[in-house]
Amino acid sequence: MSEAIADAAKKEFSGVVGFHGCYCLDIAMGYRVSKALMREMGDDMKNMKDVYAYVGAPTCAVDAIQKMTGCTLGKRNLVLTNTGKSVFMMQNAKTGKAVRAYCHYWDHFDHVQLREQRKVAYAPSATPEQKAAFSALLDSQVQEILVADEAALFKLGFVTLVPSPRSSKYVSEACGVCGEFAKADLLQDKDGKKLCAECVSASA
Repeated sequence: MSEAIADAAKKEFSGVVGFHGCYCLDIAMGYRVSKALMREMGDDMKNMKDVYAYVGAPTCAVDAIQKMTGCTLGKRNLVLTNTGKSVFMMQNAKTGKAVRAYCHYWDHFDHVQLREQRKVAYAPSATPEQKAAFSALLDSQVQEILVADEAALFKLGFVTLVPSPRSSKYVSEACGVCGEFAKADLLQDKDGKKLCAECVSASA
């Protein structure tokens, strides 16, 4: 890797960390995954109206996916599949091209020593030396993730996915109890009224 490319990558990753607001293993992992998925998608990333990102769990890595790919919750092309797995996928719903990454890096990077030092460093009684020791260990792990072979971090492959339904215009209706407006298709029928999730929960 040339020095110019290395500097550009450092700047790019720094931007991801700034967006997320935290320097951690998962944000580094999300950065590497995003780069790999976008590379494999190639020209299918060009028209963002057709591109979707799928994430298996709400981790710090998701912010890297948002920052790097441009898929966001607000644009409704970031989908939480809630499988609980460290799985990230990109799909072009129009062409059908889709790539999946399953991350398996924890055993090597998020190891017992790091977890123990993290616990000590965040304790109210932590000393400056303990905080510095954890910071140094964390940085060494993050830097290793940034340069490691992809095979050491995740398994990458093409998959076939059912296209996500296009989100319709956000139509709201008033809840039959509290009167507050909520997305119409999320209101639930109860005793002849359409209730928001909060009022359904309160009446349970």
